[in-house]
Amino acid sequence: MKASQNEQRQRNEELTAQNKKLREDLDRYQKEHEEQLKQMTKLLTELKDQKLNSFEAIETHNKRAKEALVQLAQQAKPIGMTGNNVALFGLTSTGKSTMLNSLLGEKKAATGVGETTLEVASYAGRNFVLWDIPGRNDEISYMSMQYMSFFKGLTRRLILVQHTVKENSSIMKLLDAIGINYDIVVNKMDRVEEEERAEFCEQIRQEIQKIGLKGVGRVFFVSAKYPAQFPDWLEMVNYLTNSPK
Repeated sequence: MKASQNEQRQRNEELTAQNKKLREDLDRYQKEHEEQLKQMTKLLTELKDQKLNSFEAIETHNKRAKEALVQLAQQAKPIGMTGNNVALFGLTSTGKSTMLNSLLGEKKAATGVGETTLEVASYAGRNFVLWDIPGRNDEISYMSMQYMSFFKGLTRRLILVQHTVKENSSIMKLLDAIGINYDIVVNKMDRVEEEERAEFCEQIRQEIQKIGLKGVGRVFFVSAKYPAQFPDWLEMVNYLTNSPK
């Protein structure tokens, strides 16, 4: 027990140090890319004024702005992050809190990054740092240069859905447009009738193809509430704890 507490204390200390470095990197990024940041801020302000709060809405109603947004986002440089960093995207209704606790093995307190433009929380896991990206209706908030740099610096990006890929397809299309890969986690599979699961999984895969998502790596069908019931859970954990070389 004591060894376990020492290990956890060490992981928390490492996470605190990384959060401090992230703040410093963001401050430096702002100074070094002031002009790009001004351009992006101006563009996002215009889009908010037009009530275009998602990438899909921008893509449909203002193609000029979409092209400008993608061009700026592509220029964002990855934030340097040490270790294995995994981000979880998804609305609260998709069971994200349960997913966080199950991945971490227990309910743990988040470590705040501090005063930055990123509204994210980090959790110290055994072999990775888990970043919680808050689910919001104003997706445009994630389109800043700072967020783009943060997303690019991550090891893995998990997009959490429940009923349909369309629940989070807009953020996936944004990541597609700027060349960032991600994985899809279909949660709450325990709520799908056993005899309907194979058909449901195939429906999700067909939906990915129909929407035309390009950056999808793996698709996991799991239940964060009952992890042992679905083989994909262990496969997903192994995938997350072994960072790509």
